[in-house]
Amino acid sequence: MLRDKIDTVISWLKIPAAAGAVMLLPVLYKSFRHWASIWDSLNHRNLLYFAFGAGGMFALRFAMRLRNGVAETLEHELTHILFALLTFHPVQAMQIAGDGNGAMSFRGKGNWLIALAPYFFPLASAAMIAFTVLYGRTTGLLPDWLLIGIGIAFGYDLCAFAEQLHPHQTDFKVAGYWFTLCFLPAAILLSFGTIAAFAEGTENGVKFFYGLIGYYFKETY
Repeated sequence: MLRDKIDTVISWLKIPAAAGAVMLLPVLYKSFRHWASIWDSLNHRNLLYFAFGAGGMFALRFAMRLRNGVAETLEHELTHILFALLTFHPVQAMQIAGDGNGAMSFRGKGNWLIALAPYFFPLASAAMIAFTVLYGRTTGLLPDWLLIGIGIAFGYDLCAFAEQLHPHQTDFKVAGYWFTLCFLPAAILLSFGTIAAFAEGTENGVKFFYGLIGYYFKETY
């Protein structure tokens, strides 16, 4: 079946993905450092609204002493579902308990991409970015409330990631602990760097960010 072939290919890519992620870490460091060095030329207005949204979310979660709950678990399981569907694994069920625990099941063997997706793919931020792109292409506008919304989603995702990233996650066992340790740091930095770059300069900001990565990758290796 197609999903079995996809799982096989993703399994073959495991070692290259781990090696590539490790190699990417110094490249990302140099790219972030370059980004910081040109701070004066960045779009501070966009970043201010983005930071306002993110800071508001951080403050809200701190003030209310929020812990991992239904909302975070729902996003977590939906991310599993998204990557299961993208790799042609029909979803059979999803369960969310009131205490914050949850699970989903799908047909087929599965792969490390499905297992680790919730830990490097910020679903809320990705949804806000997709909506912002659609809104911008439809209206030609980028209102401030969209930038604040991206910041709120970013803050929410960052808090959720911080709560979910612990060594007792069964998903890490499924993907393999050593692979998880090699892959996730760079994957997370790349995801959140992309969000910040989009908030600063929308699509052009992302192109610039990935251009930096390409430049420093060639310079490093």
